[in-house]
Amino acid sequence: MHVVSLGASGTGKTHLQEKVGELIPEDDKVEMTTLSENAFYYFGQQELRNKLILIEDLDGVENALYPLRELQSKKRISKTVAHKNTKGETKAVHLTVEGPVSVAGCTTKESIYEDNANRSFLIYLDESEAQDKKIMDYQRAMSAGRVDAQSEKEAAQLLRNSQRLLEPIKVVNPFAEKLDIPQEVFKPRRTNSHYLQFIEVVTFYRQFQTHPQPLRSRT
Repeated sequence: MHVVSLGASGTGKTHLQEKVGELIPEDDKVEMTTLSENAFYYFGQQELRNKLILIEDLDGVENALYPLRELQSKKRISKTVAHKNTKGETKAVHLTVEGPVSVAGCTTKESIYEDNANRSFLIYLDESEAQDKKIMDYQRAMSAGRVDAQSEKEAAQLLRNSQRLLEPIKVVNPFAEKLDIPQEVFKPRRTNSHYLQFIEVVTFYRQFQTHPQPLRSRT
């Protein structure tokens, strides 16, 4: 699952992403402010596996988006480079980095390159006056000491700890063949895959909850 947050400068995209990131265990995420074109190839082979990658500013990392797209779709990237050893000999070195990964990033652009957009859920921030008021009311309440910051920290810690209890499961959706999406949606083949993956993610996070009728979610 991948997410791109879109909104004008100062609307709180990065703040929102940071707050969501605080709910993820530290060992399960990688936060990046900027990165170079080939940066992804120099991670260890398993270093990004099952990680959430948080990119503060997608506008500033456009040169690195191609390997990122490949990592999203193919769940692995590879590159062969020339490397000179201690003897001065030049040899070919094959670099491989494996996923899967989940990617979240922010952009001020009203629309983004199609190949980046159709791999992600696009979230447009609420820039209304009503939302401005809610945010500013919260900021004032925080400044006045009326927000229980300790309770917020404890809630975030509880969510992080809860995720550490989740087990790898194989999700089987017996109703998948009965699900249809409108053909007029953007990129229906990829959107259909997103739709099914979204159901699987919800099931994964609900794996320890009880239901009146048991879900066929584990094999």
